[in-house]
Amino acid sequence: MNIDFTNNKDKFENAFTFESSSPPKQPPPPSPTAVHKSKYKRNSLPRNTEEARQRRIELDAQVRKRQREQLISAKRFKHHENYRDDDDADIEKLKSGLSNVNRDTRLSSLQDLSKFLVDPPDTLKQFVIEGNCIEILIVYIAAGPKEFVNKALTAVPYLISFLERENISLQDQAAWAIGNIAIESPEYRDLLRKNGVLIPLINLLDYKDVNLVQTACFALSNLARTPNAGLDEFFAGGIDKHLLRHLKTDESFEVVSEVAWVLTYITSDKDNKYTTQLLEEGLASLLVKHMRPLLGHGPLALPLIRTLGNIASGPDENTDILIQQSDFLPTMIEFIQSDCSRRPDVLDKVFNTGFIPILSIIATHSNFDIRKEAAYGLINIASHGAEFMRSLPHQELLPGFLEYIRSQDFDLIRLGLGYIEMLLTQVQNGKQLMESMQGIDALESVTLIEDQLLRNSASRLMDQYFEEISNEMQQIEEII
Repeated sequence: MNIDFTNNKDKFENAFTFESSSPPKQPPPPSPTAVHKSKYKRNSLPRNTEEARQRRIELDAQVRKRQREQLISAKRFKHHENYRDDDDADIEKLKSGLSNVNRDTRLSSLQDLSKFLVDPPDTLKQFVIEGNCIEILIVYIAAGPKEFVNKALTAVPYLISFLERENISLQDQAAWAIGNIAIESPEYRDLLRKNGVLIPLINLLDYKDVNLVQTACFALSNLARTPNAGLDEFFAGGIDKHLLRHLKTDESFEVVSEVAWVLTYITSDKDNKYTTQLLEEGLASLLVKHMRPLLGHGPLALPLIRTLGNIASGPDENTDILIQQSDFLPTMIEFIQSDCSRRPDVLDKVFNTGFIPILSIIATHSNFDIRKEAAYGLINIASHGAEFMRSLPHQELLPGFLEYIRSQDFDLIRLGLGYIEMLLTQVQNGKQLMESMQGIDALESVTLIEDQLLRNSASRLMDQYFEEISNEMQQIEEII
């Protein structure tokens, strides 16, 4: 059944109309003064109750409209929680947590940050807009697993552009992120170099800000890692001049250490082209200059010693340049033979910092005077216990000490016999090493010299460890 509402319009309207039993009161007419005043002076106050009611209706409509538009156009957050009014007090704690060395604390702070960003207080807005919040997040992503780093690659062009901004905090964070990306893989290092990262990073070495210089060196050292470090580009950008200048002028242990890390990777290149160039430009004397101050600062000395080791393991010409530095060997021997080296923890540091390969190379060098000093240093280390003796590279050292025994210098012979005795008594394959390198012949040669003590020492070792050969020698002597 169809109902026609149009014809019954008046009926429905009247159905909801209520008539008062008394006529409605009319508001009094405004006075002539009020009418005149309203014509030239605006007033925010409503002139009557009807106008006030109308304003409330309009204002309510505007608020609802604004809320609808915000609901439609506002950004959406995956998680939304209601927060207390005193959240501003937690922002400082959050900022501190993001920079904390503890991983769990940083993760917790990152979770808190994601929640606060839903409806950030003014202090957090300031931290994001004016502080280093964004930079910290980029650094953390770049320092994460390879999957994270891969995601951060899209930010590389922006990071490189940040290096050229006159904002030290931004430059520092960008260089740090680039260093973390570079350390991940050779492919990422190639990508960074192709995007032009080297020159802006090298230019940061001109800044006087100590922290920025350290971070730039951190990034450059990771980019200089082999293989295929592309050192031609580094030197085309003048990195050698910058690094040598810092070694000449900087007294900060931290800066010198970071500069040495860059040099560690440059001097590890098998080509030795740029190591030779740096030595010609005066690198050796600058490294030796910082040896004594850095040796007392534990891990800070590690890259310096590694750089010296790389140089010493290169061509003989490079080793000669290093040894010609008057303070080089005395400083090294002084450290090893000092009273503090009797402590196991200090001896461990000697091994960990890379002294042993350098001393081993020097101990087999052509100059006997220099070799003797290095050999005494090694014997001093080995005398502190069997574990230290076993840690020495005997395959490389034994030929050099056998040369001492074959020499005509009694001091060198005594030094060589001392090493041989420790080798035979403390190293499991010591006897086999002696037999494979004609060490027995060297001992036999000592039994013929004039010094009675040295002859007795050599004979005792022969009788104790090579009895069969010693008996054969006696039989031959008796026949003769």
